[in-house]
Amino acid sequence: MAGNRSTLLFDATQRLLRRGAFPHLKRIIAKTHPADLAHLLGRFDEDQQVQLFGLLTDLEARAQVLAELGDEDAGTILQRIPRAQAVEILREMDNDDVADLLGALPEAVSQELLAQMTGEDSFEVEGLLRYSEDTAGGIMTPEFVGLPETATVGQAIELVRHKRDVEMAFYVYVVNSLGQLVGVLSLRKLVVSDDGTLLKDVMEPGVVSVRTDTDQEEVARIVARYNLLAIPVVDDRNTLLGIVTVDDVIDVLKDEATEDILKMAGAGQELVDSASVGSSIRTRWPWLMVAFFAEILGVVVVAPFGAPLEAHYYMAFFIPIIIAMGGNVGTQSATIIVRSLATGHLIPREVREAYWRELRVALLLGVIYGALAGGAGWILSGWSPGFGITVAVSMVAAMIIAVTVGALLPLFFARIRIDPAVATGPFVTSAVDVLGLLSYFLIASVILSARS
Repeated sequence: MAGNRSTLLFDATQRLLRRGAFPHLKRIIAKTHPADLAHLLGRFDEDQQVQLFGLLTDLEARAQVLAELGDEDAGTILQRIPRAQAVEILREMDNDDVADLLGALPEAVSQELLAQMTGEDSFEVEGLLRYSEDTAGGIMTPEFVGLPETATVGQAIELVRHKRDVEMAFYVYVVNSLGQLVGVLSLRKLVVSDDGTLLKDVMEPGVVSVRTDTDQEEVARIVARYNLLAIPVVDDRNTLLGIVTVDDVIDVLKDEATEDILKMAGAGQELVDSASVGSSIRTRWPWLMVAFFAEILGVVVVAPFGAPLEAHYYMAFFIPIIIAMGGNVGTQSATIIVRSLATGHLIPREVREAYWRELRVALLLGVIYGALAGGAGWILSGWSPGFGITVAVSMVAAMIIAVTVGALLPLFFARIRIDPAVATGPFVTSAVDVLGLLSYFLIASVILSARS
């Protein structure tokens, strides 16, 4: 239903834009939710994005749309509207979103806008820009409810009631006289406690927190593991600096999943505009070059076996199935291992257990499909039992090789601190193709020559 509504909105907007029916467009845009409007703008080119954004007059809605847009599209709009309007919108946005957006802009533009954002907001944004964008410090928001441990519950409730600049007040964080994080309590626990009770007497002292340099993917894993709505960010002295909220965690999970999927496919690390042929070529050609030379190596492997292939022409019939089955099993194993590493369910030192599990799966699948393929080989070769055995054994060998490459290569990459997602795609499939072919012809040479 949501997809149909989005398509209808896009078609109507495109039609009205083509006709120049701006009064109608303005009414539609004013009634559209900022998240839907951001999705809509992302489907138009730069000129149309700026034109449609200009029809939105509500300042809060403009800020929300820019926050929902990707940094590239939002940055384009921000650079093409008057600087005074851009600064006004940035002041309305949450500081963590402003930092993300300014970080994606050219340095000169970013500094110009930041210079015009005077006051506390500018100071906080500058502080956030010091951190790497893919760390807890880079995605945290400095707006949170933090109170001294000597404050009472009544004082805390009154402060929360008037704290309008906090993005999401899920928890009250308790700090000592040095500003160090010592406890936390939920809003539910806060409102059911007696007004005169000190926070230090009702807080939970065991606070789950992250450091400013913690990788954003690890932050997301911790939030998911402990079912948190927000997680505090501290420095090396445990001073509370900000929080990472669940909406930012969702964005992190989406971005990391997209990055891993693209890496596994050998298509780079970021989605690129499908209309940009040059960007697509630059992103993909290195990975395809790896696959190309690996397959050339496969040709070199096959070349010495011309004689047995000529004597037993039906051997060629089973090359595709052995390569395909090995490649599928290898990719499956690699995907399972990469996913397990990414979610923290598997650590590199558990290599033996992970490999043994995948090897047993490969042996069982190899026996099943080897028997089927061997039976087909026996029939197609004119009832030659030797060739049937060759195909069956080759299928088992190809699956064992595939699982070995698919399982161990990502684990090896993780051990040497390289993103294991890059080990799949061209690396696994190319290695499995070459080694699978080599094993097939070696097994055929041994078995068929022994029976001839």
